[in-house]
Amino acid sequence: MDTDEKDLFRTSLEKVTAAAGPDAWPAAVADFGWHELLAEDAHTAVAILADLQGRLLPHASFVDDVALAATGRSEWQRRSNAPVTRVVLPSLGTARVGSVVENPATTGSDHCTIAVSGIVSLDPRSTACLLVPARIGEDLVVVRAPLDEQNLTFEPAGIEPESGWTGVTGNLAGTVVSTGAEAADLWRDVRSAAYRALSYELNAIAREMLTATVDHVSSRKQFGRELGSFQAVKHALADTRVWQECAELAADAAWEGDAAEASILAKSLSGRFFRSAAENCQQLLGGMGFTWEHSFHRYLRRGLILEQLLGSCAALRTELGTAVKSGDMPGLASL
Repeated sequence: MDTDEKDLFRTSLEKVTAAAGPDAWPAAVADFGWHELLAEDAHTAVAILADLQGRLLPHASFVDDVALAATGRSEWQRRSNAPVTRVVLPSLGTARVGSVVENPATTGSDHCTIAVSGIVSLDPRSTACLLVPARIGEDLVVVRAPLDEQNLTFEPAGIEPESGWTGVTGNLAGTVVSTGAEAADLWRDVRSAAYRALSYELNAIAREMLTATVDHVSSRKQFGRELGSFQAVKHALADTRVWQECAELAADAAWEGDAAEASILAKSLSGRFFRSAAENCQQLLGGMGFTWEHSFHRYLRRGLILEQLLGSCAALRTELGTAVKSGDMPGLASL
């Protein structure tokens, strides 16, 4: 897909999703043919849709779709209007799997009971089953379990219930689909794909916050001077702008190789860009940044959830630092 085709796809998809409204994104995106593009050109599909999600803030997420497509297992991916498979991610703020297999499968059997603990994305699409990464001791397994709402408790995760991100706990009967090295590779692919999608969405959210703030300090005056002319304001915005450049370069570079650390770095830098925008922009917006009428709080609340998904920027930075210290950090694409 060349540049003109990408621009046309982006413009058309933006019109379709904007017209659909925040509650009708899943159907609008599916009818437009985005899933077909995801299968053919994942980089373009993710970059365009995640950017639109960060700007328009729908009441849905497509992280599951992206992550499951990256596994290459067609039986888990979206088909027409059929119920979907959803991935249970670790609780907010950590990348460590929290679900635990309570009675490991006996020899010759792959059935088990799993204590589910994590966060899942819910939207108007019906759910067929949950794909749950879980632990048996310190060993990782991946379990597929039919949704049984009677044995699960759901509650909104974070401070934006309408985002669709929902905490889930309870017990389910499921089937082990992978163990050992296969499970580790599968979970690595899911994590990497999710990080790439989240990095684009976080970058778009932070960019919207920064743009609104620049407009504000360019039009408001204090002591007869534009707010943007004060050195302290310039320094704060410049700091955020530096993190923006780093985050956007890392998001694109994460597609250039197979190293999982590249996607972790992209998510970490996107989280840092968001944190810088949240702190500096809210201060520079003054009282307006704390009002319900200004759009700033919408991006702040959504970003506070996404920044913590699969590990906050601080937690991911620690993970990368540990890899560097141990000598396990591979060479990454040039930024």
